[in-house]
Amino acid sequence: MPYAFSLPVAGTGVFNFSLMDKLKLRLMYQEALQRLKDAETLSQVIPLGERTDSAYILQLLGLELLLKIVFETALSKPGVGHKYEKLFGELPQSLQTRLLASANKRVQHSELAINHERVLEEWGKNFVDLRYPWERYATLSEEQYSSLGEEWVSKGAPLEEATFRYHPEELFSFIEALRIVAAEVANL
Repeated sequence: MPYAFSLPVAGTGVFNFSLMDKLKLRLMYQEALQRLKDAETLSQVIPLGERTDSAYILQLLGLELLLKIVFETALSKPGVGHKYEKLFGELPQSLQTRLLASANKRVQHSELAINHERVLEEWGKNFVDLRYPWERYATLSEEQYSSLGEEWVSKGAPLEEATFRYHPEELFSFIEALRIVAAEVANL
């Protein structure tokens, strides 16, 4: 027989969870923290010039798990997919405001403050596309691929033309905001 309990969440109402849901949230939170720790370890042990995007992908996975904890807790339904901007956009406005305000405290001139939807969308796309980055270049010849980076640099490396944009400071800040809110709303 399932057991249930209610969890009050400031400014967002009261949500009912079964004990299995509570366990799931706790396991998701533990997994998110472990993925973030693994990302940090990779970044520390592999020299900058020799790194792949593995640590970044682990950070995005940690972000996704934390975002889905907040989503599932706030909306009492599963968060599905990698469209972070859509998951975030369904959160109650009070949670959106709180997360963005907390993240933006840490970063001056944050892209999150300017256009959080675009940043969240880029992170979601990066999570999918950086696992198999060569697929982004499938229509290019080897010669075109080789000249792509050089041409971009010769133009002054304009960010709006980058194939992948990482937003590392915003990512760190948003993950920290999500970590705090996820632990609080899921009562972890």
